[in-house]
Amino acid sequence: MYDLIKTQKANVPTSAADLIYILNWDIENKGKTIQKQLFVELEADEQKIYDFLLKNGKELLDMIALQCNFPIYKISGLLLNMELKGVIRSLPGKLFEAI
Repeated sequence: MYDLIKTQKANVPTSAADLIYILNWDIENKGKTIQKQLFVELEADEQKIYDFLLKNGKELLDMIALQCNFPIYKISGLLLNMELKGVIRSLPGKLFEAI
C-alpha cells in the first residue's frame, strides 16, 4: 500500500478539501450562471415540439408524441437534440419543459 502512495497511484485524504483536490472538482465555477443563447435555430419538427411545450408547460414524453403526431422513436431523438441545444430540459418521470 505504501508503494501505491509513494508512486502517486493512491491517495490518503485527510479532509474534505483533500478529496476536492484529488477529484479535481472545480468548486469556484459552480455558482456562475450561463446566459441562455438568444437565437437558437430549430428544425421544423423541433419548433413544433418547442411551441407545444411553451403552450402547455411540463409535459410527458408520450403526450408530446401524441399531440405533435410523432412516433416515440423520432420524438426521443428530437428531444435529445433540443436538450443539447439548451432549449428544453428533461425532468424525472419522462417529463420535459421548455426553458
